[in-house]
Amino acid sequence: MTDTLDSAQLSAPATANPHQQMLQLLGGKMVAAAVCTLARIDVADLLADGPRPVAELASATGMDADMLYRFLRAAGSAGVFTETADGVYGLTPMGELLRTDVPGSLRDLAAMYGETSIWNCFGDAIDTLRTGEPTGPKYRGGQGWFPYMEQHPEWAQTFHRAMTGVSEKAIRAAEVFDFGRFGKVADIGGGQGRLLSAILGAHPEVQGLLFDQASAVQGAAPVLEAAGVADRAECVVGDFFQSIPGGCDAYVLKAILHDWNDEDSIRILRNIRAAMAENDNKAAARVLIVEAVVPAGDGWHFSKAMDIAMGVSLGGKERSEQQWRELLAEAGFELVAVTETAPPHAIVEARPVF
Repeated sequence: MTDTLDSAQLSAPATANPHQQMLQLLGGKMVAAAVCTLARIDVADLLADGPRPVAELASATGMDADMLYRFLRAAGSAGVFTETADGVYGLTPMGELLRTDVPGSLRDLAAMYGETSIWNCFGDAIDTLRTGEPTGPKYRGGQGWFPYMEQHPEWAQTFHRAMTGVSEKAIRAAEVFDFGRFGKVADIGGGQGRLLSAILGAHPEVQGLLFDQASAVQGAAPVLEAAGVADRAECVVGDFFQSIPGGCDAYVLKAILHDWNDEDSIRILRNIRAAMAENDNKAAARVLIVEAVVPAGDGWHFSKAMDIAMGVSLGGKERSEQQWRELLAEAGFELVAVTETAPPHAIVEARPVF
């Protein structure tokens, strides 16, 4: 799973008193549910050419017209849709992101956030708070999210499309970081290859390797071909808990380690370090972690909210710079630098210590 939103301060209207601010905060759950549900029925696609009456939208989607109006009204209160006339709704710039055919689409991410096992685990958050263990697996027959996807291909497809969509934000990493200093870059758990294609597109001299489960890699060819980099990208199916291919100069992990607790994250990092040991110039190899770095203080940052989602659903976590430093040291790496990209992402760069 992943994070997406900018780190701009979220606040209630300046004129709201604390009571109204708290009600707005608590009501966010209901609004989010409306947005996630509307994403699943692809209302935004039906509004791509302009506003339409709710009755038409209900007929096209097979939904109850009165309830659809109420869902659109709730989502509209957060700026996702707009009522242009009585009972007629259209898209706002934010709502455009729920379309399936726009760059950086968040439609699949919204649908995934509303998936039953992800949504329901928040109702048992008290158990996670008490024990430190995620509650999500109990809604998946005791499984983690990734084994669950292997048995539910419809959600696997939604997940991988969602990761491709949010990678539109993360690809700023290819613009602000010098990947050209590496001969071959591996994207570990790289999904359908959106980030790797951006890196290779920005650096024509670099070779690439995409490594992930079969359900992800099988959708990579169209992404790599569309970027014109398929001839420089090798696709490998595997499990990063077992082993990771050697022969690469940089290993990228985008939104991977926040899915896992410290013990599992260290296992992944140690497998990368073992792969690096095969290099002739292994000391020059780098691991590049594209994730949030949780800032100190009380200010809003999406990573602070995502940290709770990771904890209750998967047992993962978001990490501060010091936590990244300690995790990397435990796995045999030294943190070298943190490079800011598009919020909330940064690139945590580390070198192996041999």
